[in-house]
Amino acid sequence: MKTLVWLVTGAVIALWSLLAWIAHGLVSVAGNLMASNADLIPADPLLIEWASWLASAGTGIGEWLVVAVWALVSAVLVAFGFIATRVLPRLNASRG
Repeated sequence: MKTLVWLVTGAVIALWSLLAWIAHGLVSVAGNLMASNADLIPADPLLIEWASWLASAGTGIGEWLVVAVWALVSAVLVAFGFIATRVLPRLNASRG
């Protein structure tokens, strides 16, 4: 039963990792697209430069934020798997 818990935990972490990887890519693409197209804003050139810089900085922060959230959720999932393997023997013993 412990093996099943760890297999399910691993599958859930793999699915979560895929979703986080997609989100990381979307943040990167969207940020780079906004930064490279900041000159489409009809405004002062200094404002356009700041908008481009802000989009670039936001992209970097967003990418690291996705990685941090991925790591935190993955650690919580591993903790749940560990707790489930510790609780399972007690559930099986009470049925006995």
